[in-house]
Amino acid sequence: MNPHHANLLDQFKTIARDRGTEGQRPEHIELGIDRICYGLRNPDRREIMLTWIKAHKDLSYDDWLALCDSLYHGDSYEERCASQTLLDKYPKYRRQLPLSQLDSWLGQLEGWAEVDTTCQSIFTHKDLLSDWDAWGTFLETLSQDDNMNKRRASLVLLVRPVSKSDDDRLLKQMFANVERLKHEDHKLITKAISWVLREASRQHHGAISAYIDENADSLPAIAVRETRKKLETGKK
Repeated sequence: MNPHHANLLDQFKTIARDRGTEGQRPEHIELGIDRICYGLRNPDRREIMLTWIKAHKDLSYDDWLALCDSLYHGDSYEERCASQTLLDKYPKYRRQLPLSQLDSWLGQLEGWAEVDTTCQSIFTHKDLLSDWDAWGTFLETLSQDDNMNKRRASLVLLVRPVSKSDDDRLLKQMFANVERLKHEDHKLITKAISWVLREASRQHHGAISAYIDENADSLPAIAVRETRKKLETGKK
């Protein structure tokens, strides 16, 4: 275990012991995982990480990478989610990250909460478009992976970019991934399809409306229902 990782884990465990939540099983908090959970609130975990980052402003790329990798291989939910803050607060390092390494980390994640913590809001449209050839291929490959969590990631990684950018490359990739996955019936996928379509309507209202009308019979019912509500009301 990376020594920085060990220090952070000790802090997670201290809060858990103080609150009597150490060793909680995830079924009690519906995170969609089957591993140890210390019961920390997300703000608690983030505060620990932000305090650590403030004290390590000169962290090298290699040390950052080693810490992220160690955390992604941790035994608990909190450890595998902690790298979110490291990815967020070291944007220069995030943009140097090989997509092969990100793919490896995504393979360590389980359930909607872990996948979304890494994928939902960290990677921006600028990140993706700065090397679109690589990112487009990566997202397409994820959508065809045998691992359902990676297939969800192929959609969730686009949620923020398509809601913030009107670039057609992002929209086309989103449609391609949705088309590839729309016949799956697991809620990890159906809810992600609904989510990414709703968020895309912020920048692509007309295109999303037309797509829903043309594909209503083949899309998951929840995606059609929730996206039409979003288009009509602006609300989820």
